Amino acid sequence: MAHRLFTVPEAARHLRLNPRSVYLLAQRGAIPATRVTGKWLFPEHLLDEWLETHARERSRGAARAGGARADREAGGTLFAAGSDDPALELLLDALARQPGSPLLFTAIVGSVGGLRTLGEGRADVAWAHLVDPASGEYNLPHLPRYLAGRPAVLVNCFHRDLGLVTWTGNPRKLRGVADLARRGLRVVNRQPGSGTRHFTDAALARAGVSPGQLAGYRDEVSTHWAVGLRVLRGEADAGVAARAVAHALSLGFVPLTRERFDMVVRKELFFRPAVQALVEAIRSEAFRQGLERLGGYDGSQAGRVLGEVP
Repeated sequence: MAHRLFTVPEAARHLRLNPRSVYLLAQRGAIPATRVTGKWLFPEHLLDEWLETHARERSRGAARAGGARADREAGGTLFAAGSDDPALELLLDALARQPGSPLLFTAIVGSVGGLRTLGEGRADVAWAHLVDPASGEYNLPHLPRYLAGRPAVLVNCFHRDLGLVTWTGNPRKLRGVADLARRGLRVVNRQPGSGTRHFTDAALARAGVSPGQLAGYRDEVSTHWAVGLRVLRGEADAGVAARAVAHALSLGFVPLTRERFDMVVRKELFFRPAVQALVEAIRSEAFRQGLERLGGYDGSQAGRVLGEVP
């Protein structure tokens, strides 16, 4: 009896995955496939056997993990932890348009806190934007330190402008982080462990400014919006936040850097339908258009797999 051979698009429809996911599975030998004259082909009967085996393993794993976790996975619910950004609200809207509409809950604990939570197995996804001073690379060099040996996949969400949010018109004529040490000027800071605090401390060190020189350095908030609102209310002269916040609140903005904001996913969960729906939401035109409206973002690499930790 002849068995049907699927192409990548046909296998994707059969498995209800996106074609890129099927291609990656084939490359890694994680799915029954053969390569003929440079093209991947998938025997239908072996795919069905693979699906049945995978479903049985998932069922046994869910039973061992307990009813609460089983209910969570069956319902397509994801727990995320990590950095804050105004664009994550847009991502929720884009995710709601995906088939199955998985639920996404995020704990804002900073980039370091997010990676640690992911490494402890208490989150499915982490948001991070930690730069490595030696290489200039974002996130990937930090993953072995915080993930405790857990394999993970790194997916880009966007690039964003980060800088000083100031009073409207920048009346203090601030040009960089060194100006934050001026006498009579008060700042608002982000919490320890956040990627923005990580960047701010590194920038101050490069400028030869000690934290003790900044009035308000210990005045800490946990979101970009909170930084902007402190400045808007006149409780601080400046703070480091995303350009989108300054734009939305009609405040001044002094650009300092364009940084990469990524999603880190536990590798074992990457091909779960809920995670794939999240990746597709990041890649969606609706999300990219939302980034353009916010201002200060570049979504040209949104959804691109940038690397993994084995």
